[in-house]
Amino acid sequence: MNEKRYIPEIKLDRGGTEPLHLQLSRQITENIFRSRPRPGRSFVSERQLAELLMLNRGTVHRAYEQLIGNGILHQPSGRRTIYIAPEALVKVSPPFPSIGIILPRQFSAFVSGDSPTPLKYLSGIFDRAAELGYAPLPLLLPPPDTPDDEIRNWLKNVLPRLTALIHLGDRGFAVDRPLELVLTENFLPQVFISGYAKDPNIASVFCDLGSAFTALAGYLKENGHHRIGVIGEIFGPNPYFEYTYASRTHRAVAALRDNGMELRDEWIITTALWESPLEPLRKLVRHCGGNLPGVFFCSNDFTADRTINALQELGFRVPEDFSVVGADDTGIAEKAAVPLTTLKVPMYAIGRASVDLVLERFHDGPRESTRLCPIPATLVLRSSVAPLLNNHIL
Repeated sequence: MNEKRYIPEIKLDRGGTEPLHLQLSRQITENIFRSRPRPGRSFVSERQLAELLMLNRGTVHRAYEQLIGNGILHQPSGRRTIYIAPEALVKVSPPFPSIGIILPRQFSAFVSGDSPTPLKYLSGIFDRAAELGYAPLPLLLPPPDTPDDEIRNWLKNVLPRLTALIHLGDRGFAVDRPLELVLTENFLPQVFISGYAKDPNIASVFCDLGSAFTALAGYLKENGHHRIGVIGEIFGPNPYFEYTYASRTHRAVAALRDNGMELRDEWIITTALWESPLEPLRKLVRHCGGNLPGVFFCSNDFTADRTINALQELGFRVPEDFSVVGADDTGIAEKAAVPLTTLKVPMYAIGRASVDLVLERFHDGPRESTRLCPIPATLVLRSSVAPLLNNHIL
């Protein structure tokens, strides 16, 4: 089946001061940038477009001449058919190529916060974008209760200046209308990091913990450990993205069991966000007595640090009585009272990969083969794990 000629959507201001042929040339350029038709596709003829817009054919001819001269349209010698030029998508890109970074909160919060995690992602994005000649532009969306017409005006002014978008996270609102409208702008390649976008048109770069869990299970077995508990936080559903850390507790349970570790249901502790595991651990010790795991895997380093504090408050020693393992390898992993063995999430590498992925989709279009990009985690060994022989509880 032959592909139909491409016909751009044009709305001319016939009473404006800008000449019609310049309006036509500009709008065709903007339309190709937004719609991203396949280079080499045949383009609507001068005669047909003149009829559709009720314009003098000479006006359309002048616009086409300009577009051919700019390398956006192409007319082979001796042929009447006009095509979208091979380099059209590059030619219609903003003159100063830039990648927008949608921030979940003000940039100052990233700099002044206790955790360097967001800055690691941003460092990867900034470094890779600069290497490729793109300017990274941090963006803060309008407030969630902004009227639709104001949001659309913001989108109209900002998005055409961008080559692509990278989402660093959502803002935590149950309904975020500005974010919803951004996600529907399919002309602009978009990537979400640290999880999966629920919109199949949005690509994802995320950490795959599978190989790290296998390495952890092997390391624990080498040190005589075969029983492990899991301590994780509960997260509510998110309407826009599925964060990998939100399902990390469930994934950890499945992966550790698959790798031959004994993990009983009563050894799984779930807490609310930022809640101390002290009381659940106290109940676990009372209920299970001496029948306890020798290791606790925690869904992140903050939970692991709180777990160490809770165990010490209960009179236990780490790692002599219980070993503790974290995840992420944030700054707290090294600064904890007992430096944490942890699963390192390659945040800097994820940031770099997000730039490569979003630009690949810009040049080649959205393909299923480039929608998901997993980056493997690694096991980092520190002193929070000791051989079972030194464990005096079991």
